[in-house]
Amino acid sequence: MNIIKSNRIIMKLIFWLKSLSRRISPRTEINIFGLKRDGANDCIRLVYVINLTRQKKRWEQFAKEARIQKISGKRNLFDFCERVAAVDGSAIKTDDVISSDIDKTYNLKEQFYVDPDPRLIHIVNNNIVISMTPEEIAVAQSHLKAWNKMVNENISYALILEDDVFFENNFAEQANLVWQELPQQREDGYRFDILYLSYREVDRGAEKNIHSINLFRPVRGLWWLSGYVLSYGGAIKLLNALPIRGPVDLWINHQFNKLDVFATSISIISQRLDWKSDNKYSILPVLSQVGIQSDKSLLLLERKVGSKPIFAISSDDAERASLQIALSLLGYRCCNLVSDEFFEDTARLIDNAQPLPFDAYIDVAGIVSRYKQLEVQYPEAVFILTARNLNAVDNTVEAISDMSAKIAERRKHHGAFLNYFSNRPEKLLIINGSNVEGWDRLCNFLGCDVPDVAFPNMDPFPKMDKLNINVSGQVPIKVADCDLLEHDVHPWIMPAAKLSNFGQTEITRYGTRTGSFTRCYSDNFEYINAAYWKILENTFPSNLARFQSENLSLLDEGGIRMILRKQKSGNRDYTSASIASNAKYRYGRFEVELKPAKAEGVLTAFFLHRNDPWQEIDLEFLGKDTSRILVNVYYNPGEEGTNYNYGNRGTPVLINLGFDAADNFHRYAIEWESDEIRWFVDDELVHVRGTWEPTPIPDLPMQFHINTWPSRSEDLAGRLNSQQLPINSDIRSFVLSAWMSPNLSCNDHYDYSNNMSVHIDSPKSGA
Repeated sequence: MNIIKSNRIIMKLIFWLKSLSRRISPRTEINIFGLKRDGANDCIRLVYVINLTRQKKRWEQFAKEARIQKISGKRNLFDFCERVAAVDGSAIKTDDVISSDIDKTYNLKEQFYVDPDPRLIHIVNNNIVISMTPEEIAVAQSHLKAWNKMVNENISYALILEDDVFFENNFAEQANLVWQELPQQREDGYRFDILYLSYREVDRGAEKNIHSINLFRPVRGLWWLSGYVLSYGGAIKLLNALPIRGPVDLWINHQFNKLDVFATSISIISQRLDWKSDNKYSILPVLSQVGIQSDKSLLLLERKVGSKPIFAISSDDAERASLQIALSLLGYRCCNLVSDEFFEDTARLIDNAQPLPFDAYIDVAGIVSRYKQLEVQYPEAVFILTARNLNAVDNTVEAISDMSAKIAERRKHHGAFLNYFSNRPEKLLIINGSNVEGWDRLCNFLGCDVPDVAFPNMDPFPKMDKLNINVSGQVPIKVADCDLLEHDVHPWIMPAAKLSNFGQTEITRYGTRTGSFTRCYSDNFEYINAAYWKILENTFPSNLARFQSENLSLLDEGGIRMILRKQKSGNRDYTSASIASNAKYRYGRFEVELKPAKAEGVLTAFFLHRNDPWQEIDLEFLGKDTSRILVNVYYNPGEEGTNYNYGNRGTPVLINLGFDAADNFHRYAIEWESDEIRWFVDDELVHVRGTWEPTPIPDLPMQFHINTWPSRSEDLAGRLNSQQLPINSDIRSFVLSAWMSPNLSCNDHYDYSNNMSVHIDSPKSGA
């Protein structure tokens, strides 16, 4: 479960240098393989290689890698290899997993035992249960298949490998040496249970005991289970220790005290650094909430990306939306912006062969039509057409080429485009963008592994004209001064340095439109409406408190009070309060009248939030300085249920209010629409973000939350002083509004997706 932290470019350079060094170095024969040696059973009989059936190219690459290693007797390592068909994580139904083999959940304590990161000390005893990802289950089942196969075939010693291994330059020499340094046979006839040849120590180093010059005995702290020698006796012990609980490389650390385990003093088998991986780690969401591994999450995303830049055209809105999300899931930063200013800036970059801010451009008018120039200026560029049929492709090129209003000239351009790339399938892909074939053909074309999520079949992205905006001109607007805080770094965040308007007080936006925000629901909190709100009784890793219903009370004059107390509750030393809507919303105006808590270490917030994928829009008060608000947006791509929850900091900025919010009640609002998010204070616009400023706009239904809680992050909120407790925040009212074109009302329907307003999942009575 180790997650490499290095930069991908550096990793590829290191891999290239290692490969070069190995090619020019003298070869040593390995003498520890054979059916029998001197009549003894003291040799490695077979090599089991775990490989997905659909990843034939990886098997071919592994074969080349194995044939480099020469075995005494004029043989090579591949002569001893047997393929073990890996379990495919994309096909796993977790409900069908045999519980006697795999326990699908594990505890944070089990992670902490292997990797005792001090940043987890405060939450390690909170009984945080983590569910394995399908990928982790598949890896565990694949190793289990190898162990069973070894026992069934009565193999004394087997080398078990995953197919992405790379044999280090000293592999043969070190393998021969360590075999000599291993203990003599035990009473059961075996010299050891497990011998690690490939591993990575936890960040603070593994706990170990030195056995010899080239061997140590690990106590705990080894990640990877990608290259190890297993004895028959060791396989029996592992099978008797089932079920595997958690990721298999984590679980096996918990078995070290029951096994005879050795590891080479340095890892002599590594993992290839030039291959991409779609592994997903169940621990990441927990770690990210306490500020750990954001850089490692980034690497996982970087490793997905294949060829770029990409220039794509599509036949309709649905295909365009599906392709954009598909490329986003692969880690591409995708653009479908069409403003004149954007085109001019991009054209200038292209003319000068400058690096482009986006990895993929989809239906960007005037860009794809320059395909000849693009190929010259960007030799690595590839092109994609999404179309259900060639007529649709024809219509698409007519629509985006911008060559002429005349159909004949457009078709001429279309023909020229296809002819230009004819017989060059490596440069042009024609794909049905809304068909299940999408992943296989798309990933093969780009050089990416197929992800374990379904190819997105998205509704068309909203068009600006559906908001009834007058797009003929733009008007200047002013917003409040703000300070940019450190942002996450991943494909769905544009670096602020590349944005001319982000953080500026004077910007331009589209002009007026017809319609208005219409109130759909309001609550003065004379009582807690259980049909609308639920009172939360839970916590999360970065929260020092546990939410409890008794910390929520009604105010005599109307409204609710959220109280933060110094009070023991389970593994928390504090308790506080939080409410969340039963309903989920897609777009709308969310206004809260409140007075936040003023105390170091305390946050008062209202926000929209969802997981799988993680998307969020925040307005928060930092108790250490209630004269400012923090606004933030988190974005991950995908459809409902897509397990993309990357991020830690988001994209926060601090905004000066010009008054102390803790002195009195004020009205604060978030307006969330398909093309823009706006934040208001007492009806005055203070901050606005459009698409890619610096993220795409969250586009999936989210729950609405209001809470007060003490943060574990002192850098963010300050150090909590329990002498200041109890302390409270007061919420006077909540108003939900939907943007309505003329002649519409909230009662017309619940799904307002056609006019790009609020999408409301109606709460069930008594929920």
